Amino acid sequence: MKKLTFNLVLLLSTLVQPTLAQMGLNDSIRKQLAIGINGFKERYHAPSVVLAVVHRDSIIFSGADGFTDLEQKIPATIDSKYQIQSITKMFTATMLMQLWEKGLINLEDDVRKYVPEFKGTTLEGKAEATSFLALATHTSGLPRNSPSEFELFNDVEKLLITKKEVTSLNSSSKTAFLNALGKIQKEYPSFEYLPINQRHYSNLGYSLLGLALERAVNTSYDNYIKSVICGPLGLTNTGVGTISSKENILAKGYRFLHAQKHFVQTPDYYANAMSPASGMYSSANDLAKFISAQFRANSSHLLAQKSIRMMQSLGIGWQRDYPYLRHEGAMLGFRCEIVIHPRLEIGWVILTNTSDFEFNRFDAYISSLVLPAFAAHPVTDLQQYVGNYRLMGGAESIQLYQKEGKLYTSYLKDLFAHTALKFSGNNAMVLEDQTGRSIRFEFTTDKDGKITLLNLNQLMWKKD
Repeated sequence: MKKLTFNLVLLLSTLVQPTLAQMGLNDSIRKQLAIGINGFKERYHAPSVVLAVVHRDSIIFSGADGFTDLEQKIPATIDSKYQIQSITKMFTATMLMQLWEKGLINLEDDVRKYVPEFKGTTLEGKAEATSFLALATHTSGLPRNSPSEFELFNDVEKLLITKKEVTSLNSSSKTAFLNALGKIQKEYPSFEYLPINQRHYSNLGYSLLGLALERAVNTSYDNYIKSVICGPLGLTNTGVGTISSKENILAKGYRFLHAQKHFVQTPDYYANAMSPASGMYSSANDLAKFISAQFRANSSHLLAQKSIRMMQSLGIGWQRDYPYLRHEGAMLGFRCEIVIHPRLEIGWVILTNTSDFEFNRFDAYISSLVLPAFAAHPVTDLQQYVGNYRLMGGAESIQLYQKEGKLYTSYLKDLFAHTALKFSGNNAMVLEDQTGRSIRFEFTTDKDGKITLLNLNQLMWKKD
């Protein structure tokens, strides 16, 4: 997985009305983001690029450039619907955590309880349990794809290598998928030890997860996503499906042929049994709401704070690259990505209708422009540190106070009666005697940048 050392570029055709949150982005930043959309669209030969940047519950920037349909010249907007491919897994993971919260399933349940067609055998032929958690975190040891996907990948190879026309691309039917489950063997040991930003990614695992969940709740995956996730969040341009209709127009997918210097439309893709892994569509506006829900636990009616933090810290759905979390989606003709910075409560979504697009450069560009406006700054005003600090779980307390423009403390006052605290790093100070011995005070701020806690002598103190 590539590191997110973010930067960005953009052209703006649709811009939301300014909100209070947008005060963090000045006109110069918005202009650079607008330039970026167009610049990366041209760099990667994308028919269209859409970007929405979110802070907490507000879209602080949105822009789009290009066309969702080159033949009909339909301009892209933040409400244009695109296939989101593997970002679908974020919705499946959300479904999992909702059912867990309701007590309908346990994260350690063996998926074979709901899908007995799956045997879960290892390469040695031993059948073993596979938990919901293992599937959701890509640690089940399952291969990337089901053997029932042979025709899909065979057709993709024909198209890319032999240049033969393919009318449509089809993932396996549910019947074919179920038949294959009994023969599938695990490629790796379950919960194999890997670096924190790596895992054995498995589309097969998420398709199996979605199938088990819909059986557990006794309703179709499509119906659950629409009624329990999209409905409460107001995602009116999101649903299960990858094919356009007169009533539901999706962006068309394209490939750029460098030799001929022109675009060709890619075949329709039918997700079928792979719907829980790759079968949804959405818009930038809707995915911005989904991102905001990651910062507004409980009030969003999506998940409790504990569940959201579990997803982020354990990599349930999310791909982790501290301090960011993200997920990409890709299929012939489409690439997309969502990114969040949980600490700063910032995120963005990028949608394109092309096969080749490099997100790492675009992310870096966005990050370099947006994050400085919201990054926590060190507290340098001494008055902010002044107050009474109570030992958490104890009866003791200490005071920090100002005197003649310097900061002092009642802690060990008999030893440091005339010694002022000195800054030593961001939101940290030291109390140092003449021999060089020192005591370190480390302060923690809340989301509004106010001092709330003190870590001193391996103990936690709360500011009154």
